[in-house]
Amino acid sequence: MSQNQDNFKRGTAELLVLYLLGKEDLYGYQIVKSFAEKSNGVYTMLEGSLYPVLYRLSDAGYISEYTKLAGKRRTRKYYHLEDAGKEYFKTLLKEYNEIIDSINKIMDK
Repeated sequence: MSQNQDNFKRGTAELLVLYLLGKEDLYGYQIVKSFAEKSNGVYTMLEGSLYPVLYRLSDAGYISEYTKLAGKRRTRKYYHLEDAGKEYFKTLLKEYNEIIDSINKIMDK
């Protein structure tokens, strides 16, 4: 993956995480797996890159977390989209669409 793709990913990671959490509560590995599966492997994210995004969103109050038993001894940390996160997602999506529209206009599309 090129440096340009990495920069683009950083700029869209919050948007995509919020989108996925808007569909259902997920744990970290599920988010990583969803990115790879839904993009046919083009948009991949390592768990180590995902967690800073989750921490930022959590610190801002956009998502919350809870643990749930998975099996007899293992627990998983799930992430949940809060109402503030739904509003933030709408703002990010609007900005994203405005940028994409502007790029298309510049490129005469």
